Amino acid sequence: RSDQHDSEGTYQFLSQVFQQQSTLMNPFGIATATRGSFSIKSTAEGNPEIATLCVATGDRFRGDMAAAIVLPDNTVLAQWSRSSRPTMISSGETDLPVSVFGAPYGKMQTSKWGMGHSYVDASGKGVRPRSHGCFQCKTYWCIASFCLFFPTCSIASIAIICCVMPGVPGLYDLKTTPDGPSVGLLKLWQQGGDISESSKIKLEITPGTDAQTRTAAALAALFMIADIFIDPPKGGNHGGGGAPHAAEMDR
Repeated sequence: RSDQHDSEGTYQFLSQVFQQQSTLMNPFGIATATRGSFSIKSTAEGNPEIATLCVATGDRFRGDMAAAIVLPDNTVLAQWSRSSRPTMISSGETDLPVSVFGAPYGKMQTSKWGMGHSYVDASGKGVRPRSHGCFQCKTYWCIASFCLFFPTCSIASIAIICCVMPGVPGLYDLKTTPDGPSVGLLKLWQQGGDISESSKIKLEITPGTDAQTRTAAALAALFMIADIFIDPPKGGNHGGGGAPHAAEMDR
């Protein structure tokens, strides 16, 4: 069965090669168009659905994006798009105008290398998710796994990697820009570097934060998640990841 699974995976990969024009980022022309949608739920009692984030791309290597936040009554709350992702070796769009209920409402921004996702309003103020970097909980578990490898004959290390680490989220502070305080915390559960059906997002906003800043924090967080979702395939995932199971936000 293992050989059959490997053969099917190889055939699926080869069937996607040279399905579109070759580029510098995608020299073999691998077809990577994908789309996904997932519900955004409140942390209030009953977990009512607030909206749905819909994301689509025609080429994950090029990084074109069309994203929209849709309310339960199918009204489009917010939307943004771009034709290509900026990278270290190719140019792309770093400013993505955002519309809310069809009216201009600030813009999404990245650096010229496609990093540092943020939402910025017309006055220049905004919110940017900032990773905890090396001070992640997963980092500490990795250190513990390494230290316990020989004393426990790798048993504890395997247990940590297989049972503990999948349940540990990546942490991102939601920092107001420029150089302002944190207004919340984004928790992201994901496998490897891809967003998949097993992924989960939770957005915790600091109590007392005003409505405009809460909206900016939500937009910045969802922009980052949408961009990770359409990143080039990693870890043998040649055809695009699945949509996250759910995103939770403070009411």
